[in-house]
Amino acid sequence: MLMFFHGLESGPHGAKYQLLSEAFGEVNSPDFQGMDLEQRLAHAEEITRGAAGLTIVGSSFGGLVAALLYAQVPDRIHALVLLAPALHRDIADAVPALPPHTVVIHGTHDDVVPLDEVRAFCQSRGVEVIEVDDGHRLLGSMPLVIEKVRSILPSDRVSP
Repeated sequence: MLMFFHGLESGPHGAKYQLLSEAFGEVNSPDFQGMDLEQRLAHAEEITRGAAGLTIVGSSFGGLVAALLYAQVPDRIHALVLLAPALHRDIADAVPALPPHTVVIHGTHDDVVPLDEVRAFCQSRGVEVIEVDDGHRLLGSMPLVIEKVRSILPSDRVSP
């Protein structure tokens, strides 16, 4: 199953969700609006209970939630695609590792999440950061995001 975890200032059916849906068909995108980190994580844990083989695309704060969810229930998650993930927050230290199938994409012009701190977090966990000439929202890099999601999805999910 493909899931999208939105960021703090967006919603579950914004531009990234729309582009992912166009490329892959059904995308489960829970609504985390108005929830703090603890509530988001509890909601994510609840809605993924019983699942396995998940690929989660997490944008900004949603990337932090996805990484924390993996730290709690790694058996549910096949892959993460983290877009300018908020891994600079202290709570990210609770994430000892990321799944082998992890892609991190971060804009070099991001003025919300510091690239240097995300780069250091990822390096300490053996994950490469793909740096793109883009800002925090990464909308100019969505073709690359789609390509990377396609490359790690199970083969039966590659096209709608």
